[in-house]
Amino acid sequence: MKNLTAAILIALPVLVVSPTVMAASSDAVAKTVDVQFKKGASSANYYGKVKGNKYDSYTFYAKKNQKLSVKMAGGNVDPYLFHKNLADSVNVGESAPEVDDQGYYTLPYSGKYELRILQPRSQAFKGKTPAYWLEVSIL
Repeated sequence: MKNLTAAILIALPVLVVSPTVMAASSDAVAKTVDVQFKKGASSANYYGKVKGNKYDSYTFYAKKNQKLSVKMAGGNVDPYLFHKNLADSVNVGESAPEVDDQGYYTLPYSGKYELRILQPRSQAFKGKTPAYWLEVSIL
């Protein structure tokens, strides 16, 4: 019983604080898009809306050390990057500390990545539906 109580006390702050917890369930996916670049292009543009605690999922394949740029306009939404080898999601928004001065995040692994667009929990609880424009670039 002590171990269970300790585990709950450790997990509870993570559940309360983590902005990506609300996006952990597969039934929270509003839409899934396979990112496609036109021939000769290194970027693609998308439009979407995030409703409540749902999120939009953009998947793509990339190689280790490629540079990812995520530019967004519109509502109050955040882009988080996932990969099976990442210990946690990475905020890849333009002003996130994980991106360099040119706005790029260096991808640490080869393989399939997922970019989730979600809104802050406070907005989700209010039932907001922000619209956004997204540009995904990989160099």
